Amino acid sequence: MKRTLFFLTLSMWLIGCTPLDSIDIEDVWYRVLDENYVDFSMAGRFDPALGDRSKYFFFVDKSLLIRVTAIEYETVLPDNKTPVIASGVLYHPLNKKSRGVFDLMPTARLGAGVAGSEMLYAIEGVLAFKSYTILMPDFIGSGSSDYLPMPFLMVENTGRVAYDMRRAAAKYLWDKYRYTFPVETRIMGYSLGGAAALATQKYYEKHHANTIKVKEVFTGSGVYDLPVAFEAFAKSGISEFVAIPSAIYGLNHYYNLNLDFTKIFTGNLISKNGHLKEDWLFGPHRLSAPGLTYELGREVRNYMHPDFFKSMEEQKGTEFEKLHQAFMENSISEGWRPKAPINMIHARLDACVPVECTETAVKKLRKAGANISFMIYPGNHVSVGILYFLRLILSFI
Repeated sequence: MKRTLFFLTLSMWLIGCTPLDSIDIEDVWYRVLDENYVDFSMAGRFDPALGDRSKYFFFVDKSLLIRVTAIEYETVLPDNKTPVIASGVLYHPLNKKSRGVFDLMPTARLGAGVAGSEMLYAIEGVLAFKSYTILMPDFIGSGSSDYLPMPFLMVENTGRVAYDMRRAAAKYLWDKYRYTFPVETRIMGYSLGGAAALATQKYYEKHHANTIKVKEVFTGSGVYDLPVAFEAFAKSGISEFVAIPSAIYGLNHYYNLNLDFTKIFTGNLISKNGHLKEDWLFGPHRLSAPGLTYELGREVRNYMHPDFFKSMEEQKGTEFEKLHQAFMENSISEGWRPKAPINMIHARLDACVPVECTETAVKKLRKAGANISFMIYPGNHVSVGILYFLRLILSFI
């Protein structure tokens, strides 16, 4: 019996130590949209605050030269079969060895022309100044696919689009610099990027554990469960980042729910002739979150139908009942036991993403056996977001 246990234990150890395969980059198509170089003297392009305070960034290698490249690549829509061209941006050190790869998920960019691939210099890319290779997909509905509605928080599609970006980036870096992509990655994101980070970890660990090793995940103030978020918004009645209409519009489009929007929305979102102002929510002229907030205000009752404020039980028979199944299918914290450690934070006074979103996710994932570090910080969504990025930069000095 002891001998059997010994060989069983040894076999498991050997399996666990089996090297991962390299990510497959054969037959991967990509196209370079734009590229440039940047060094720290140009840090103000990422954010004016970086340039103004550059003398305080003593820990940054100011001689580092970074290649910034926007690319297009092939992926699929949420039905997992319809092909689409997506875009993203990557940062790669040129005159120093890369210290590793980050899959970095962007914060919500609801407006047109503000995708990472369009701006090139996105604030989320500042870790490139510590000689890391950074990958940042735009996701569907932004950048090259901005003619489509955003599939907000659709877990499987989020992970798939990030994975296809990773393959395209690996092919580009091999073709250009003969850089061999490592199997290890770290994933990070804040706000919408926080939910996308956890969704990407879930996708990698469930579908590509033999080619990608997620080392750790850093996520902040994300919407991890739509029912929890919507219930919290209905309870508080306040949303400083107007994204609920865009999220519902995306779910309706990709799940073919055929919603009667006059029974979902109200106020300025519905035109005088009784139709949803769709051009506010998607397309090349869609409004940014500040633009939507200007038009609709912080009060959720200004634009959501009274049925939104009922309990899920009371919503039976309403248009909102059609959304419930889509909500449940896109719960990041259900049906999964994360392998990599997760570092999560949230703002106590967050009026953009309710703190209940993270509290509920932490409870569910810990129950499933996840290794999670969780902190609630005083402050609002923006102030804790700044803390999030500072903490990451300091963590990787």
